[in-house]
Amino acid sequence: MKSWHLNRRVDDLSEKMKPVSSDVIRLDFDSFSEPEKQLFRKIWEIQEKYGSSPPADVIEANAELVFKAREIIGRRVTELFMFVMKELLGGDEVEEWYFKLHFYNFFEDLKECLANVRKWSEKDREEFLRDMKRDGMINKVFRIPRGFNARNAVKSKKRQKRKDDDRA
Repeated sequence: MKSWHLNRRVDDLSEKMKPVSSDVIRLDFDSFSEPEKQLFRKIWEIQEKYGSSPPADVIEANAELVFKAREIIGRRVTELFMFVMKELLGGDEVEEWYFKLHFYNFFEDLKECLANVRKWSEKDREEFLRDMKRDGMINKVFRIPRGFNARNAVKSKKRQKRKDDDRA
């Protein structure tokens, strides 16, 4: 096969394999256990009966079902991600251990961050979002410097004194 012919075939395949953008990810219902399927069916029955906005008493009575379903889906997605990444990285046990270490620490850091953000006032949230949009940061990501923690964000006495001196 000539190189130009091979290039054309590769280009054709690349065109056919372009990712389709979607806001939906589907999990195969058959991949769930029978008890998990029963849980989802019960939630669907509630949705069919009351629509997308059931009364507060129905939500309260079935909150545990919804939380359990969310937990199952979250766990399944996490397991899928872990499996795929392990296969893609193709490392040994040591590299797999480091991947798991960083992955789970990411979740702990995120949980801590969101707990702090949820304490913000509505005004602080709006101001933060406005600044992020103004500075073009809303769709940008960056690496957080290693070693960052809550102590790094606390004003030192020296820095506070300088700030106080500047005001005087």
